[in-house]
Amino acid sequence: MNSLHRQLMLWLLIPVLLLWILGGVIAYNIAVRFADLAHDRSLFDSTLTLAEQVRSKEGKVYLDLPEPALKMLEFDPYDKVFFRVSTRLQGLVAGSASLPPPRLSRFAYNRPYYHDGMAGGHRVRIASLYLGVKGNREDWVLVQVAETLIKRRVLANEILAGVILPQMLLTGLAAAVIWLGVTKGLSSLARLQNDVQSRSDKDLSPLSEENVPREVGSLIHAINSLLERLGRALAVQRRFVAEAAHQLRTPLAGLKTQTEYALRQSEPEEIRHSLTQLAASSEKTIHLVNQLLSLARTEEKSVALERVDLNLLASEVAARWVPQALKKDIDLGFEGSENPVMISGSAFLLQEMLGNLVDNAIRYTQEGGKVTVKVSRTGISVEDNGPSIPEQEKDAIFERFHRILGSQEDGCGLGLSIVREIAHGHNGEVFLVEGPEGKAFEVRFPANPGARAC
Repeated sequence: MNSLHRQLMLWLLIPVLLLWILGGVIAYNIAVRFADLAHDRSLFDSTLTLAEQVRSKEGKVYLDLPEPALKMLEFDPYDKVFFRVSTRLQGLVAGSASLPPPRLSRFAYNRPYYHDGMAGGHRVRIASLYLGVKGNREDWVLVQVAETLIKRRVLANEILAGVILPQMLLTGLAAAVIWLGVTKGLSSLARLQNDVQSRSDKDLSPLSEENVPREVGSLIHAINSLLERLGRALAVQRRFVAEAAHQLRTPLAGLKTQTEYALRQSEPEEIRHSLTQLAASSEKTIHLVNQLLSLARTEEKSVALERVDLNLLASEVAARWVPQALKKDIDLGFEGSENPVMISGSAFLLQEMLGNLVDNAIRYTQEGGKVTVKVSRTGISVEDNGPSIPEQEKDAIFERFHRILGSQEDGCGLGLSIVREIAHGHNGEVFLVEGPEGKAFEVRFPANPGARAC
């Protein structure tokens, strides 16, 4: 795993290092240029001094300079110095014949020309000056002074050292400041890491957002939002587990008691009666487990959405419950909408919702009663002509495990709770509507035209 601290240091220090190298190259070129400029001027001064001693007599050019002066001109403790005086007609007048003339197609008198060349096996810098000859326009005098490059390189290196060393110190200081800045900037992440690592798996309290940078604050806010959602999910899970354990304890204990009772029987009829009771209890327990699983599925927020036709879905669910209705001699009917009623949702969960409404209606409607599944443009409803719900019970019928007092049915009190959870998951709402001919549970989806709350 890559270190954020290391990445930031690399991204910040590499450009600084590249700039330092680029600055060094530029500084070196500038140092060489200034060293050449300074020594070129000194070299030209020597050329002017030598040119002042050039004389012409009777058409002959000569150098009016004693031998000691020439030796003084050539003396230098560091570089080798060469000079040359020549004319167009006479050729070499004085000095070293190895100095090359400048390569010029045209030249001007009394103007310095600088060029590089070789003299005595050494690379030299040459200053050349052309002079006119009095009384002879066809002739000219070329005065040259040259020196090797030692002093130039020494001066360039000194200038470079004077520039590079401070730059190096500044670069090192910048690296230290960058390291301190990155370390300080990431300290809030280190504190966040320590805070998270020191927590127990049960501590889902929000992380502190005080005295942190805005970017880290956004991260902490996102983590706190995740912790809040995780806390709600765990609370739902703990509540579900607790409620499931509580609800399963009684039927399982009953199954155990009935099993022990059956084992003590010896008469076939008594054993058969006990097994019949066990089968009934097992069926109730299976129904409770299925309802608990349905409730768990309804609490999952991530469901695959698809276009669902309520007419088709309701007719399939109604047909599925016809055998159960016939056992109680209940007339189970279906009234569809004239036009398709399409909503976006989970077909599986919507079938579960409608199945619970139909199951609830069949359970609590007397034998010979009537149950009707209806689809309209506002949603879906299940009507029955069974007993009305007491006024004091109406606010609690959608709560989990709530059963109407005095009811003789063996429901587990989860059906309407599942219906409400699925309706809410589809941005819908469930209502109890009572009339003179019975009652109806209506699920309305506000996204559909004409949907409105009672």
